[in-house]
Amino acid sequence: MSPPPIISDPLTVRLRVTELLDEFYGRGDRGESIADLLVEEAEFVTPFRNARGREAVATLLSSLAQSRREAGGVSRHFGANVNIEDLGAGQFRVRSLMIFLSRESGSGSKGSMNVGDHDDIVAFDAGGTCRFVKRTMTPTSQFLLSPLGDK
Repeated sequence: MSPPPIISDPLTVRLRVTELLDEFYGRGDRGESIADLLVEEAEFVTPFRNARGREAVATLLSSLAQSRREAGGVSRHFGANVNIEDLGAGQFRVRSLMIFLSRESGSGSKGSMNVGDHDDIVAFDAGGTCRFVKRTMTPTSQFLLSPLGDK
């Protein structure tokens, strides 16, 4: 196996990292597998759920999306305030803010907005593909939402 490429262009790193974040959130919202966005030994860590290994992480997130769909819910994730630190050897620490909106279906349905602080590690492989090594999310706040028109 060849060593990871030396990534020296900050704009390329930022582009690939933000593409990875967007793809991860988009697939999660659509209920699609995120397995190929993770390294084999990937970790997912929150105060509520943890998983270790690509397939375990992908299965956990897929089951959460499936549960939402079965309940008629829709979700949207949004990543913001992305800060990237070069750790060397093709790895980067990525800190970002994640906003998660979830709404139920039907008349008078309610939803929630959760905000979480992500502190992730990503790695570039020899081909320049960026994948998650570890995703750590700390919840910071949760808001219950009411449908438009409710008082």
